Amino acid sequence: MIEYYETTYDLPVKHNSDMEPILFGFEDCRPGHFYGPTLRPYHLFHFVTGGRGRLEIGGTCFALGAGDIFMIPADQVSYYEASKSDPWSYSWMGMTGLRAHAVVEGLMNKTPERYVLRHADTEKYAEIIRAAAVLKGNSLQHYFRSQACLMSVLSYLTEEIGGIAGTELGTTLAGRIRSYLDAKYTERLKLSDAADYFHIHPNHMSRIFREKYGISPKHYLLEKKIERAERMLRETDLPVAEIAQLLGFEDQHSFSRMFRKYRGFPPTAARGGHPA
Repeated sequence: MIEYYETTYDLPVKHNSDMEPILFGFEDCRPGHFYGPTLRPYHLFHFVTGGRGRLEIGGTCFALGAGDIFMIPADQVSYYEASKSDPWSYSWMGMTGLRAHAVVEGLMNKTPERYVLRHADTEKYAEIIRAAAVLKGNSLQHYFRSQACLMSVLSYLTEEIGGIAGTELGTTLAGRIRSYLDAKYTERLKLSDAADYFHIHPNHMSRIFREKYGISPKHYLLEKKIERAERMLRETDLPVAEIAQLLGFEDQHSFSRMFRKYRGFPPTAARGGHPA
């Protein structure tokens, strides 16, 4: 058995992060080799590349073989055992984090057998996992390499299972639109371009965004720009015209007009603090 535990950060820290790698490993199992019944505080994926075995989880027993993937959610009792006549070979990956549960649930909800995905290219995953499993020691460099392996595996999994809707990942379409606007607010972004990015009509985008956040995408975008502009006016000596350009306004005049509309005073009055 070859296994690598990623211990750059403590487990409690990882639990409260977004998505974090825990361990990677691979093994050619002995006949009848078993694990469990047990539960773990992290999510675990196994990728069977050869032989046969069985998994018991959620009151169901699954017969598994090469090309099968089985998923064990955190804090769920499971038992798995290699065949006595044709023991399996597999690789595995563990992960945790605030979004990890939603990701695992989203994946399992997409599979016909919930805990199992069959007829997968498990060698593809095994190759990625082996690269992480042979890491020696823990360093920031190894942490980033294990993060890259985790994300590669999840990327292939979501593609193979057919993608996961944003709501299943705990992020609504409105949330993804807001993230897009947050990343693009300094550009000369047209809302029609944002709608095109999500393959929806601009009116539909505005409606679902307003329903979620109580503000239109247009006003949200402008408020982000004005908020950032006000901070730049107070904290830097950049000319007003340059700030307007950096935040994607057409010119200083349109920036000043919009700033006054949203703040009730001109940009120059924001220099050095709130106006009297």
